This record gives sequence, C-alpha cells and structure tokens, in this order.
Amino acid sequence: MGAYGGSYTSFVLAELLTTPGVEERFVAGSPVGVCALHGGLEQGTAEIAAAVANASGSSFYAVVQPDDLRWHIPSHQYNVEASDSLSAFLAHVELVISVHGFGGLRGADDRWVTSLLGGTNRALADETADALRRALPQYHWITDMNVIPAHLRGMHPRNPVNIAPGGGVQIELPPRVRRAGDDYNALVTTLAAVATSARRRCTGGG
Repeated sequence: MGAYGGSYTSFVLAELLTTPGVEERFVAGSPVGVCALHGGLEQGTAEIAAAVANASGSSFYAVVQPDDLRWHIPSHQYNVEASDSLSAFLAHVELVISVHGFGGLRGADDRWVTSLLGGTNRALADETADALRRALPQYHWITDMNVIPAHLRGMHPRNPVNIAPGGGVQIELPPRVRRAGDDYNALVTTLAAVATSARRRCTGGG
C-alpha cells in the first residue's frame, strides 16, 4: 500500500493518464496551486483553472479528457504515486484551489446559480466565498458543511486539494458560470485575485 492510497488507486489513475487523448498538464508557478482534475469531463473547469493560474502566476495542474471520454475518477483516487506531474505539483505548492463542476443541488430552486466551497482550508474557503459574493452576487456561494452534501465536501485526506501543507478549497461550480461570458470573466478575475493574495501570504508579501 502506498502513502496516499495504495496500488489500486495508482492503477486507476495511471490507466486514465495513458488513455489515448487524455492530456496531463503541469506548469510550476507560485506556491499557490490551481488545478482541475476533471477537465473536459466537467466543462470549462480546465480552462478556468488555467486562466486563473495564468493571471495570478500560480502553479497549474490539470487532467483533460477528450470529448468522447466520460471517465469520472473521484478526486481522492488521484494518487500522487501514479503521476510524476501531480507529485511535482503538490510538492511545489503550499495550498490549492481546485476547480470542479457540478449540476447544482438537486431539488433546490436555485440549483443553477449555487456553488459549493469545500476542502480543508476553511479560512481560504470563506475568503474565496466572500470575494465571489461581492463579484457575483446573483450566485449563491455556500461554505456551510451542513448544507454541502457529504460527497461534495472535498474533505478526504487523499484528495489532492488537501495534500499540500496548507490544504485548500474545492470549488464546485454550476454550468452557468462555467460558460464564456461576463460571469465567467468575473469568476476568473476574482479567483485570480484570491490566488494572488494567498501567494503574498505564502511568500511573506513577495
């Protein structure tokens, strides 16, 4: 068994990464990491993460599936032992912003404008939610763990968002804000500002 989940989860991720058409991307930047584990599968997430990382000088990691592949591996099965790039990303960063997509809270009247902010760094989750509420008040940015469904909380210790020393925030975004337009642009700008602020704290103001 490996430190982050053992041979089975290593095999699952390794098989995905060697599937034709799947791309793994890693760019080293600041001690803040922005990632998208389900790029292609969760529309717009890899593009958002890349834009945020580029605008803030953050490190970037993504797995991007082709249009004809719909393979959802839970985040806690992204075993670092299966990927040199993921291992390098997590060794390089101090905290992580992980971008995901979901279809909203089922049964909720406002499901298409509801976003969930999980992950173990609750201070970063609250900071991110406050910034997003100011930038995109027409959306609901939920940080209350009693409201977020258990499978969307992003709290598993093997989830890459939680492996960096400072942990991170996992953002579940509804489809509307992941489509190109004013809301998308405001989302990217706001997350980049959050990442820049976090970078300054990580580097002592540099």
